[in-house]
Amino acid sequence: MVEPARAAQPDFKPHLFGKFFVLQRLAVGGMAEIYRAKIMGAAGFEKELALKRVLASRAKDKGFIKMLVNEAKLTAQLTHSNIAQIHECGAVEGAYFIAMELVHGVSMKDMMAAFARANVNLTPEQAIFVVLQLLHGLDYAHRKTGADGEPLHIVHCDVSPDNALVSWEGEVKLLDFGIARAATGLSNYKEGMLMGKLGYVAPEQASIEKTWDHRVDVFAAGIILYELLTKQKPFPRATDVESLIASRKVQAIPPSALDERIPKELDAIVARALAYDPEDRYPSAHAFADALVDVLFPTPQSAVQELLGQQMRQVFSDRIARQRAARAHDALVMKVLQHVLEQRQAGGEVEEPQLPAFDDDDLRDPTVVQPVAARAAARPPRPVRRLVDRGRAAVLGLLAAGLAAAGAWSLALWLQPGLVVVTSDPPGAQVTVDGEPVPGGTPAVVEGLRPTAPVTVVVSAPDRKTASYALAPAPRQLVRRVHAELRAALGAVVVESAPSGARVLLDDRVVGVTPVTIEKVRLDERHRLDLSLPGHELDQFVVLPEQDGQRFFRTLAPERRGRP
Repeated sequence: MVEPARAAQPDFKPHLFGKFFVLQRLAVGGMAEIYRAKIMGAAGFEKELALKRVLASRAKDKGFIKMLVNEAKLTAQLTHSNIAQIHECGAVEGAYFIAMELVHGVSMKDMMAAFARANVNLTPEQAIFVVLQLLHGLDYAHRKTGADGEPLHIVHCDVSPDNALVSWEGEVKLLDFGIARAATGLSNYKEGMLMGKLGYVAPEQASIEKTWDHRVDVFAAGIILYELLTKQKPFPRATDVESLIASRKVQAIPPSALDERIPKELDAIVARALAYDPEDRYPSAHAFADALVDVLFPTPQSAVQELLGQQMRQVFSDRIARQRAARAHDALVMKVLQHVLEQRQAGGEVEEPQLPAFDDDDLRDPTVVQPVAARAAARPPRPVRRLVDRGRAAVLGLLAAGLAAAGAWSLALWLQPGLVVVTSDPPGAQVTVDGEPVPGGTPAVVEGLRPTAPVTVVVSAPDRKTASYALAPAPRQLVRRVHAELRAALGAVVVESAPSGARVLLDDRVVGVTPVTIEKVRLDERHRLDLSLPGHELDQFVVLPEQDGQRFFRTLAPERRGRP
């Protein structure tokens, strides 16, 4: 499964789903939602994956659930570098899911569209390389045998650019065996119906009267090769079964006639892959691949892939940057969710916090904390650590055991250590909690704070105004959040006058003549300005600059004559 172009998801919040830390929603369909998630293990182990979760409205659709499980069972048997892997299939509280490989890249369809917009052309060698990887995955699936050694006769049935992923490194992964046909009871293909995308369906697959086999996948791969080479479709657009079958009889224009860069040897290879009669096609994906290798042989495959990877990283640089930012956001979210999970495993009834999703415009929660003017509380600072040591916990635990049920729960909740999540704009600011510095910069997660105790958080950064927050006790809120908007401490001030040319003093210091830009002025503080110009009255006034680049304009009065 691939990651999305944009992560805008206003109604999504990171959360726990069984053992999965669900971090980002990738796609929403009529049957299921796709998420980016992680699982955690011992000693800091973590695995990132894609999570396909059935919508609640489909949870009782036995037919759909059967198709989902069949897809998972079938794909789980296919272990190949050019097939997206299935890790797990299961259910959490009645919600079925498939956990699968997460590919950092885009669908081949998106790649083709983005390359066209960016005016980036694939070389014939690159087009061959991409389809070769696709054919390697298909050939493996076609030849796959079961535990008894008998062929499974798997046919993908829906090979298309939508169902092939291209990673940032130029790797190709085939996915979505959702309507695949197989010799076992795991087949989801409904015989007598046309399933698959019309633009890539072979003519015999569209004809109910004809039998067909894995060569329909070879035909679809031939169409993809044609599109990659020429940026055109080989056949007229089809809108129904009849027009589809008729369109496949039309002879496709040879690729070399559309682009002189394309070797003429490819014309015959493409024509054979797109043959109307399956008997005239390549007998297997392996045979198709062998023919392409003969054309590609003069160019090392590693060089072709490296160029494709460079182009992917160039065209999708913005998306890659967003993915990296999302990973940084994950670290914060995972720590909070891990804390919630630990408390639940310890028997606490902890409500899951409403965490901001990546790309959420509002990371603040103004109802939780408000900035205060005071820098720190009068009481002495206490260390940022777990406040209940083992001995004290044991004593209080015995005390709690002797209390009534309600009282015991209240005390247990009081004892549970909480978290304070601190973010800032810009990030990387220093954080102190009750006077104790927190290692690293924002975003930061401070552990070991009782929700029943008040906390003072100070966020600071060079050349920025320090922000201070007083967090009131919140007994039932194990996770409290602070977001600091750190305003610039220094900025430029522009002073203008009419007429111009007046000498300017800032706090008794000569800074130039109008118009003048004064750099590194402390913002949110009062400053005195003096403007003097021969023949004009001295103009003295006080300013309170609040933002960088703020302008102050004065009209100078002519000097009054006859003054004693």
